[in-house]
Amino acid sequence: MLLSHPHFAGLSAFPLHRSHLAFEVGPDMLTPAPALHAGYLYAASDLASYVALLSLLTHDESAVTHDLHVSVMSSARAGDRVDIRAEVVRRGRTLAFMDVRASCGDRLLSTARVTKSMMGPNR
Repeated sequence: MLLSHPHFAGLSAFPLHRSHLAFEVGPDMLTPAPALHAGYLYAASDLASYVALLSLLTHDESAVTHDLHVSVMSSARAGDRVDIRAEVVRRGRTLAFMDVRASCGDRLLSTARVTKSMMGPNR
């Protein structure tokens, strides 16, 4: 099953437990440094992890963020393209675990481990 979410600009989902988000760093996304504010990496990592999980949810299930751990190693500048790729590592009955990597070209910007709690009528 291939998911498509055209209302999320730059977001695509791949079959079975993967997603890819890409965005261009704009001037309103910068710190005074001027570098990409890390909050954008946190938010995009959480969103990409949820989209990756969507392909494994039934029609009456959802998930909420239980834990989010992001390690930022580098930053991006205005005009850079940031790619965020997420993959479901394990989907259990009550929890799901996703790994996320943000990069700018060959440079790794951040890694994240996201845990989601499963929601649904039987939970």
